[in-house]
Amino acid sequence: MVAGALIGTQKQWNELRRKWDVCLRHHRLRYFRSSDYNSLSGEFEIFRDDVKYPKPKGRDAARAIRDELEAIIKRVSILGLACAVPLPMYRKLVEEYGLSEKLNPDPFVAASQTVMRESALLARDKLLRGKKDRDNRIAFVCDDSDNAAKYSVAYTGFKAKNVAIQDTLGGLTHQDDKKTPPLQMADMVASISKEMALEYLRNGGQVELQRLQGVFHKLIVWDEPTMRELANLQ
Repeated sequence: MVAGALIGTQKQWNELRRKWDVCLRHHRLRYFRSSDYNSLSGEFEIFRDDVKYPKPKGRDAARAIRDELEAIIKRVSILGLACAVPLPMYRKLVEEYGLSEKLNPDPFVAASQTVMRESALLARDKLLRGKKDRDNRIAFVCDDSDNAAKYSVAYTGFKAKNVAIQDTLGGLTHQDDKKTPPLQMADMVASISKEMALEYLRNGGQVELQRLQGVFHKLIVWDEPTMRELANLQ
């Protein structure tokens, strides 16, 4: 399970939105979604047309659009964060030690709360340090899924427990990812983070993936010692 986020100022988001929309319109796409790109479905289904795009031209054309969108994120110098939770390990430890009260049984909530905490610390300690910025706060926008209400409740509990960063934490809203470019960008970050996490697990900590190089501030991959520490287990 992977949760990803991008952190930026209002000025950066405005620039990103504008350039992202221009790129999508140029390629006659309404929105970007990593699952559509990976399977050449949805907005990318046209690239499965063997007449217009004989193999491998369809995949190559789709990849070129994805790379163009990634380049937009890199040029604006926004920061990416992600957390990856290996599911078999997570479920095993939650069940084995009865950790549902200490660790959310929903691994996506656990991963997203890790990302939110790291985002708040990054904003507080590195991005909002000037006197004129001391009242700034970080707010979160998430996809408006069927679980939106559950995630809102989880965020309220998260804020209550994290007293040290409460002054930095703003609100959380849910929006349609098809109409919200920043969510499409975060989806791209999560997809890349998944690739990086799988490479990390396969290679014992070594990652050579170069996509969005310079954008990622941190990728957190949970392991058993991390979970034990979070659950206060010896």
